[in-house]
Amino acid sequence: MPRVVGIRAAAHSSEGFDRIVFDVEGPLPGYDIRYVPEVVADGSGKLVAMPGRRYLQVVLRPAQGHDDEGEHAVTGRHDLGFPMLKGYVVAGDFEGVLTIALGLDDVVGYRVGELPGHIYIDVAA
Repeated sequence: MPRVVGIRAAAHSSEGFDRIVFDVEGPLPGYDIRYVPEVVADGSGKLVAMPGRRYLQVVLRPAQGHDDEGEHAVTGRHDLGFPMLKGYVVAGDFEGVLTIALGLDDVVGYRVGELPGHIYIDVAA
């Protein structure tokens, strides 16, 4: 099963976007990316405290953020404070579904790309 082993982000202000990259071990998973009004933790159904004012939810399937021993490679909330990308939260890692929510300053256009071992999302800044 594909495993996300790292998440990296950077502001590219001179190019007009912020980027987040998911480093994937194994084949790239499928993904569904869309704006949501709130972020809910997988399993518990509790609302997740998010950075930013708008939320872009990324669901990777099949994928996991942990190894076979249960050690998590990606987890938690990460505040970034970039021009548009304010941070991200790993909202779920259960039964082959990995959910990561991006906290943005506003609803903006975004593009998704794939490179060997990586899925990236650029959000307009």
